[in-house]
Amino acid sequence: MNEYTRANQRGWDGLAETHFRNYHIDTLRGGTPLINDLIRGEVGPVAGKTLCHLLCHIGTDTLSWALLGARVTGIDISPESLRYARQLAAEMQIDASFIEADVMDVIDRVHEQFDIVFSSTGVLCWLPDIRRYARTVRHLLREGGIFYLFDGHPFRAVQLDDAGEYGPAGSLQGDYFRRQVWHYPTMGDYTDPDLVVAADSYEWHWTMGDIISALCEAGLRIEFLHEFPRYFYNGYTPHDVPAADAPERFPCTFSLRARAD
Repeated sequence: MNEYTRANQRGWDGLAETHFRNYHIDTLRGGTPLINDLIRGEVGPVAGKTLCHLLCHIGTDTLSWALLGARVTGIDISPESLRYARQLAAEMQIDASFIEADVMDVIDRVHEQFDIVFSSTGVLCWLPDIRRYARTVRHLLREGGIFYLFDGHPFRAVQLDDAGEYGPAGSLQGDYFRRQVWHYPTMGDYTDPDLVVAADSYEWHWTMGDIISALCEAGLRIEFLHEFPRYFYNGYTPHDVPAADAPERFPCTFSLRARAD
């Protein structure tokens, strides 16, 4: 694990308790999955299938898939996040497995294969190597299995200045093709604007070409790529989340599904 990734691990440890309070845990405890209808429809039926959730954090999506019938395994770098995930699984009496691992090390540490590999919402910016991530996805998929990804659109890079900060709403000030690691001296949080975690954090930018090419090179066949003119949560911008009937005029989020042939 490099110094950047270790710093991010400390940051996510610091966010875990706040997210456990703010991620609609009581709804999940009551038996209602937190996966939205868009993602559920694009992934398709999961009942009876094995599913691996990469970068699962506190496991709310992982356990949501379990409520929908999947046999689930979550993988995350943060031991504190996984402590909450395991606690929640025990409370809900769900037989879920959680593995503490840097996603860059999963190929060497996890040898089980799955019907579905899933990653969602705030994933790609934490990856120092997109090609290693794509090879990891393929490594985890059995033949015919599917990979599903939902995340912020890489177009967001043009909204960031050289320091990785957002300018005025709607402004375009960055370089889509830039190659840099953004360094932040603290970690904030979209569920609690007053929270400041005293830990350095580092983020990476991957273009859509980087993402698609990496998956294809790893041996995955892209089944669809969908782009959306709205955010489905406010994790990618400090500005108000657009209402469903008032989308932006640029891509905000995207989804893709790929198959291991």
